[in-house]
Amino acid sequence: MSRPKWWRIALALLAVTAIAGACGGDDDASDGAGTDGGGESAGPTIRIRGQEFSENMTLAEVYGQYLAARGFDVEILTPAGFRTEALDALENGQVDLVIDYIGGQQTALDPDSETSSDPDEVVSVIEPLLEEKGLTLLEPSEANSGDALVVRGDSEAEKISDLAGLDYTFGGASECYERPQCYLGFTDPEVYGITFADTRTIEFGPQLGDNLAAEEVDVVMWGTTAPQIEEHGFKILEDDKGLFPAQNVAPIIRTEVLEAHEGLAEALDELSAEISTDDLVEWNRATDIDKREPDDVAKEWLESRGLL
Repeated sequence: MSRPKWWRIALALLAVTAIAGACGGDDDASDGAGTDGGGESAGPTIRIRGQEFSENMTLAEVYGQYLAARGFDVEILTPAGFRTEALDALENGQVDLVIDYIGGQQTALDPDSETSSDPDEVVSVIEPLLEEKGLTLLEPSEANSGDALVVRGDSEAEKISDLAGLDYTFGGASECYERPQCYLGFTDPEVYGITFADTRTIEFGPQLGDNLAAEEVDVVMWGTTAPQIEEHGFKILEDDKGLFPAQNVAPIIRTEVLEAHEGLAEALDELSAEISTDDLVEWNRATDIDKREPDDVAKEWLESRGLL
């Protein structure tokens, strides 16, 4: 027995509705990947990963959330490791974008090259070395998270050379003891030639300040953007022999991923131009002192700048 004509029409309408719903579901998924700020990017997912300290975690969130809002398909991965792991992950294709510091890159890529406080000189060293690895260095930000050798406020030392003969106990992260612009440079007779009474390995971050305040160490290798330096009245020693390079923030991306996304380089450069050294300090204050999560700190900052 044949069905009435109205029944066939109803089935056709239901099929059209189902197809439309399926298409709508795909659009919703794209929006979830971050298309609120503009059109959907046609390129591959951009995987971004921060290093395991709060400032870099916040930077990864700032760049990741910003790119998502601009319409790029972004995945913010769980933070892991430090610079060595970041470079390895980029080269192996496990990560597409990292936010790093140009002086640290110079130390990693060409440790024997002469350091400079001029970011342009540092860039001239690392840019071709990154290109050889299939990586592109984007425009560095003016934000500078510099190296700092830090003592308590009552120390008689004013510059790094003053530490000679003071028998101080040194504190630093594990990677510091392998770097020429860190412990190796402080103890090298051809650079500072300092002999420390003892050393202590301390996880990079607020723990450095805790150990210094508790007088468990007398001097720590830290960063100029650590808010605890001001909080505790610590003192940054002058780098009187020019050991430390410029440490401007800069994105590093796999070149094939950059070229697959129209407008990505411009978007990254525009964001880098918005970030200041003061922003880094305030982000670190929020995460390290107020104990807020990096993703929340990043979102709040982006919203305050009208970037989300």
